[in-house]
Amino acid sequence: PSDAPQRIGKYEIKGEIGRGSCGVVYKGFDPFVQRDVAIKVAAHDPKRMQGSTNEQSHASFFVEARAAGMLTHPHIIATYDAGSEGALNYIVMEYIDGDTLLPLCRKKGPRAPVDQVLDIAFKSAKGLEYAHSKGVLHKDIKPANIMLTKDGVPKIMDFSIAEINAAGGPGLAGIVGSPMYMAPEQIRNEELGPTTDLYALGAVIYHLLAGEPPFFAEDVKKLFMLIKATPAPSLQLIRPELPVQLCEIVDRLLSKDAQDRYHTGGEVATALMRLSDKLKAADKGVSRRENRDSLRRLSFFNTFSDEEIDEIVKAGSMMTFSPGQTIIEEDTQENAFYLLALGAAEVRKKGKPLHTMSKGDAFGEMGFLSKAKRTASVVATTSALALKINSALMEQLSTECQLKFYKVFTEILIYRLSVTSAKLSAKS
Repeated sequence: PSDAPQRIGKYEIKGEIGRGSCGVVYKGFDPFVQRDVAIKVAAHDPKRMQGSTNEQSHASFFVEARAAGMLTHPHIIATYDAGSEGALNYIVMEYIDGDTLLPLCRKKGPRAPVDQVLDIAFKSAKGLEYAHSKGVLHKDIKPANIMLTKDGVPKIMDFSIAEINAAGGPGLAGIVGSPMYMAPEQIRNEELGPTTDLYALGAVIYHLLAGEPPFFAEDVKKLFMLIKATPAPSLQLIRPELPVQLCEIVDRLLSKDAQDRYHTGGEVATALMRLSDKLKAADKGVSRRENRDSLRRLSFFNTFSDEEIDEIVKAGSMMTFSPGQTIIEEDTQENAFYLLALGAAEVRKKGKPLHTMSKGDAFGEMGFLSKAKRTASVVATTSALALKINSALMEQLSTECQLKFYKVFTEILIYRLSVTSAKLSAKS
């Protein structure tokens, strides 16, 4: 807009990022440090800027600067500077090239994957734990106040109604916050604490998962009644596929009584981390079963039990290859043997194709035995899944499993030698 200043203090103004009731945010540039910054300028209305109102709005604006300036944390937007220039009050903050959580909360839009929601919730909880440890309550946690960087890292912003040392600073009188994410005690204008911010974080997680906030009503009085007296609609019913434990964490955060919630951001982060680890372990279990099933269908493993195949999968590594990707490089050394579980590959010498391999074929036996140089390359011709077994890891297997493995391995070697011998005989 034409009314955007060209410069504020030492900062060059590049353009407007956004505006709201509290003021305007510009993208700026710090010529000394040579970095982009975000500059928040307080709303300026001369009709309202008289007497105590002016002093209050000036004081409340600098509560934000003081609260945010006390906090240096990877999940809280950094505050670099604050000042006044003429009638302008401004705060200079870290510039984030990203977006808020609002696009991930759209009812019609796709829901964010559970692991992403867990990551956002975990890092936001760690940010709140840090702010609370410094005596700062945010009081306005909502999707619009959590930014996501281009790499998906959440950063809490907008400490405009924060309290320092639980009401040490000149806060705002009456009920303040964003109604849909307010805790019951905030609505009742009672004493607030860290659990108030944690309730709001629970409401944000709920919104990310359900596509709607836990409570909604056109009329604010009705909304406040719902928040104070009605349990949130069950996440488990809205999305039955969600992990039960995740729904329980959100339910606890949304408890009406602050005593029933998690007491610190650290407690929330720990619960989320445990759940994340549990889900990752379950995913590994599923992929291990899928890998075992892929190998079970190969003749190599005819005599092996499921437990023995699991042993080999643990000792080896299942590797996926895209078409054209090299599995084995000619003239390299490696103590490894490969078994093609899915897909097809081609053996090439100096770039010339020699023969093709399909599911169940083995290659790399000589390297496995003696770390001899590879005499040819093997390149995937389709998407392929291969089991790679390193000879050094064979000791991890039980004796029974090792004996079975070497028996089949020897049979393959004997077969290869007999084929080579037959070819040589034919030539002579």
